[in-house]
Amino acid sequence: MIQLQFTVTPESWIGGLCLKDSATIRILSMKAGDSQRNVTHFVEITSNKVSAEDLTRELRRSVDVTESDIATVGANRVVGAVTSNDCTVCSLIMESKTGYFIGPATTEIDCQLSYKLFMSGEGIPGFLQSLHDNGVLYKISEIAKMTPARALTSKQERVLKSALEMGYYDYPKRVSTEDLSKALDLAPSTISEILRRAERRIISGYFRTA
Repeated sequence: MIQLQFTVTPESWIGGLCLKDSATIRILSMKAGDSQRNVTHFVEITSNKVSAEDLTRELRRSVDVTESDIATVGANRVVGAVTSNDCTVCSLIMESKTGYFIGPATTEIDCQLSYKLFMSGEGIPGFLQSLHDNGVLYKISEIAKMTPARALTSKQERVLKSALEMGYYDYPKRVSTEDLSKALDLAPSTISEILRRAERRIISGYFRTA
């Protein structure tokens, strides 16, 4: 399993929120929308500059956002589902047949969007070629092999990273198992089981190498 991290210029609504409102956008998961071009993202958006109400208002004004279901979870933080029609990278990820998995995608200081994919080494050239063929300019940040001691299954990686990014491991917790269930489209009991297995694997790996 290979980890590929790269940055691209984000779609319009993400770039707009980042540049205008100094917002940080995290795409925690995604799925295909109702039409061929639409992609629904489950996102967390925070800003030290504007309120959660203003973030929601700006988001709904974005011309490439076709639908949104946003909840305020703090003075400057919102989470929810955003459907847009301007994410070529997202479409290429979901159309691929190589079976790789996306970790949380996050805007950086310069408002570029950083993606992290986990895939077989054979799948990387084809994916990068598909970005090139669709006119997507990208910059590779990291290509690294995952060692057996730290490797998780793709589903464990997805759920564990989403839980960490959304605040499941914060004290007090910012999200519940039910919140993760809605974000990842998995049953709460499945979320709990995946997290337990992933935590056990990580802890076991730590003591084997300690």
